[in-house]
Amino acid sequence: MHKGELQSWVTLIFLSVIWGTSFILIKKSLQAFDPVQVAILRMAISGIAFLPFFIFFVRKLEWHRWRFYILVGLTGSAVPALLYATAQTRISSATAGILNSMTPIFALIFGVVFFGTKTGLKQIAGIVMGFGGATALILSGKNGAGPSQDLAYGVLIILGTMFYATNVNLIKQYFQHVNSMHLSSFAFVLVSIPAVLLVPFTDIPRIVIEDPFGLTALLYLVLLSVVSTVLALILFYRLVQQTDAVFGASVAYLIPVVALLWGIFDGEYIGIHHLLSLGIIVAGVKMIRGKQGLSR
Repeated sequence: MHKGELQSWVTLIFLSVIWGTSFILIKKSLQAFDPVQVAILRMAISGIAFLPFFIFFVRKLEWHRWRFYILVGLTGSAVPALLYATAQTRISSATAGILNSMTPIFALIFGVVFFGTKTGLKQIAGIVMGFGGATALILSGKNGAGPSQDLAYGVLIILGTMFYATNVNLIKQYFQHVNSMHLSSFAFVLVSIPAVLLVPFTDIPRIVIEDPFGLTALLYLVLLSVVSTVLALILFYRLVQQTDAVFGASVAYLIPVVALLWGIFDGEYIGIHHLLSLGIIVAGVKMIRGKQGLSR
């Protein structure tokens, strides 16, 4: 293995750890903030982190398409941030990480239905497998004892993956020619403006100052926003440029494994149904991936 190949593998594993850790960071931030506050802070911090890139690229941005950039920011970050935080008030971070693997499956479905993407029997079989694994995990309940009132919260993660999938197809269809950093910085800064303005008028400042877990939860959100969003995107785009989309897409198979390991470390209940569902979903994703890339 030569130096360049080793570097690519290290980057891939590092990305998997970053994105796989995002679910446990959401869980920890919910110790002090409610789901709406978590979503607001994620947007505000990410937008501020992307601001230097936005300023640097400001003259090259397509201002006449600002509505489309906002749509990219909403589907790729803002709405999923609220859905995932709400879901993780009732389901484990490990379960959220496993269900997140449905993103490429919905990306293919939406591509076929709305954007004319070609598919075959192998991809259809992969879709069926993915849904089977996700359904089994949701119906197994929190402790593998069967459906409970938490079922709807698992569905929120599935809904979040549908927004991520929409985001992937929007970028592929309408932003293929746009530099990835231009796109990310413009989209994130635009959708973060309302969040930044809202922060002083929420209970967030008081929680940070008075709540025993307030400052710690804020630090978790800073890590989540800066590392799991800004740094991860830069590394991912660089990885794809140095290798190819197929190699970069391998991160989809490793993210739920990292989320599962964090769940075990944090004392979450991990049953055989978690492992079986993970295996089924990943097998389904592998069947449909082909030579498609991954965007998150």
